[in-house]
Amino acid sequence: MTDSLDPGALLARYYPLTRGPKVCLRLVRPRDLEGIRELLRDHAPGADELEPGRLVNFDLSRRLVLCATALVDHRERVVGVGAIELDAAAGTDEVPRPGLLVVDRERTEGLEPLLHDALTGQAAAIGRARAA
Repeated sequence: MTDSLDPGALLARYYPLTRGPKVCLRLVRPRDLEGIRELLRDHAPGADELEPGRLVNFDLSRRLVLCATALVDHRERVVGVGAIELDAAAGTDEVPRPGLLVVDRERTEGLEPLLHDALTGQAAAIGRARAA
């Protein structure tokens, strides 16, 4: 996992990237719908048209959806989004893998592993809390 990543403090924390603007990792919000739609259109052209709606309307007890936002052209933009099913490895010590991970590679470098580690780290923390 990335050294500076604290999976328990993922809400609205900023992270520097190898290249590109600092990004804020946080839970997806309904107001992110258009930004996610734009990100998927530009960087995951085969994505289902209904996927953006499913990403902003999720059951946190079953699925974790995080986005990365950055200030681009004087505006907050969604530059990454990822989702991981929390019940995929229920009852095992395995940490599930993200089912969706899309980043804007033109604007960022290093975001994909950061978002991956955030999703798996948070999923593992949730799994441990549930097992306790």
